[in-house]
Amino acid sequence: MSEHPDIADSRMPRGLVRPAGRLLGLLLAWWLIGALCYWFGAASGVISTWMGIGVLIAIIALIDALRLLRERPGFEVTRHLPERWPVDAPVTVQTEIAHRGTRSIEAMIHDLHPGSIRSEGLPKVQTLQPGQRHRLFWRATARHRGAMALDGIHLAWQSPLGFWSRRIHLERRDPIRVYPNFNLVVQYGRLAGDRRLQALGIHQQQRRGSGSDFHQLRDYREGDSLRQVDWHATSRMRKLIAKDYQEERNQRVVFLLDCSRRMRIQDDGLSHFDRCLNAMLLLAHVALKQGDEVSLQTLAAADGRERRLPAGRGQRQFGALLETVYDLDAGLGHPDFLGAAGDLMRSERRRSLVVLLTNLRDEDHEDLDPALSLMRQRHLVVLADLRESLDELEGPADGRPLKLESALLQAGNSLYRAQRQAATRKLRQLGIIHLDLRPDQLAGALVSQYRKLKATGVF
Repeated sequence: MSEHPDIADSRMPRGLVRPAGRLLGLLLAWWLIGALCYWFGAASGVISTWMGIGVLIAIIALIDALRLLRERPGFEVTRHLPERWPVDAPVTVQTEIAHRGTRSIEAMIHDLHPGSIRSEGLPKVQTLQPGQRHRLFWRATARHRGAMALDGIHLAWQSPLGFWSRRIHLERRDPIRVYPNFNLVVQYGRLAGDRRLQALGIHQQQRRGSGSDFHQLRDYREGDSLRQVDWHATSRMRKLIAKDYQEERNQRVVFLLDCSRRMRIQDDGLSHFDRCLNAMLLLAHVALKQGDEVSLQTLAAADGRERRLPAGRGQRQFGALLETVYDLDAGLGHPDFLGAAGDLMRSERRRSLVVLLTNLRDEDHEDLDPALSLMRQRHLVVLADLRESLDELEGPADGRPLKLESALLQAGNSLYRAQRQAATRKLRQLGIIHLDLRPDQLAGALVSQYRKLKATGVF
């Protein structure tokens, strides 16, 4: 948590002073009494008394207002914000307020936040005691990624007699950064090594002796390949000894992230682009834990400035990846697959696992296929291709006839699926691993594919 202090003392703004409900109620009662006196023809002495009471109320209210304006409570405000704020995930914001005034006040406190942040528990009503610090908590959920700020704090309290209310605005600007939702990474860390990984769509792979880096010698077990037997150690120990291998380390995973217009499609309230970001972060976390390197290259970024993250390993690289993509959005352009493939071939001289995250149509393959063929000359390529959820376009299960509009939509859905199946067959002939996925399947499928390639020694 980061702390952001702010002190409002002699420079505290006077703010806005308004009549409170108590004063308005008292004035309304005084006016009604005067109206009744006039209606029933009260004596002049009663009218004089009524007017005297009005003057007394005005004097008392004026004195109360002056006391309120002359107050210098000297609020000291400190915010505690999360270091990393994930999108679409609630976080807790802590606001500490110290009251340096001379009297106890009941204050209404409201943290000002952008419209893209949904708050729970605001405004807060808190009795502030002189010389004490008070902690207030509220929940915030950011609905968009990127750089934002909490602009300030509103405080409102009443005068000593409760006739007036005063509201001030404490000027402050606490910058925040809203990152892609990395809750999948947290869940994976909790479940790693546990069979409950299936809950994330990740399938365990049998890895015994399947890697290509020598790890240790051990007793031969049923099911081991004869190629694993170390005959020199077997002759010395006079029993079968097998070589145990581990998955290769120090390899490289390169992400090609499509930021074009089709990635703006929304499914279940989340865009395909955000789904790709979440899946990319999970796979990057798994690869970095494995000891591999991770790098990133974008295509058709919204701001026209392509993001490139050089290869690196370790937890620091994961933080660098977060900083690179936290404010990245899908734009309206079209990706240059062949240009990106050429850049990749020039920059990546060693064999790598290239993961292309995109959402394709049949007409895209004219540009994409040459790019995939070029990358395939040196690298192992996985094409993660998202498709829209079209289950609602399926025909009725009871075989009832469809209306014309529904029949046309179903025919289009069938054509769309047939085109994707044909594209999958063609890509596999080129040696490309093509994952045709719904957005909610992406994260688990990518990690499962990575673990499979590691387990079989392909990568």
